[in-house]
Amino acid sequence: MSDPKERRYYPRTKVKLPVVKMVGNDLVDGEIEDLSLGGAFIRCSAMPNGKDNFHMVISAQGRLISLTGEMVWADVQKFNNKTTFRGIGVRFRQILLGDRQFLRDVITKHHKNKLVAWLPRRRKAHPGD
Repeated sequence: MSDPKERRYYPRTKVKLPVVKMVGNDLVDGEIEDLSLGGAFIRCSAMPNGKDNFHMVISAQGRLISLTGEMVWADVQKFNNKTTFRGIGVRFRQILLGDRQFLRDVITKHHKNKLVAWLPRRRKAHPGD
């Protein structure tokens, strides 16, 4: 990690990928704007309750990637007594190895085909691999 203030284990890239997540019994459409192998920022109109794991499906390059995520933070802004929810930061919890490798390829392509040499292939004891 080149920035000492950066706490993320994986490098991030700006993307625009559609995502659908289950919030209770509802399906909520959103868009991933910031993606890494460890998680994403999802712009959406509703957030999961608490920090419970939730299911989501990402659409990337004609492929559907199904995984479990955990909300780690929410972007909520207050202005003139009005609260606006903008999106959530999600940590990926369970993802199949093949889908994880596909996401790695997507991230690499978004880095304009520059190989990120220190990008690990697998995280230690990652659930779902």
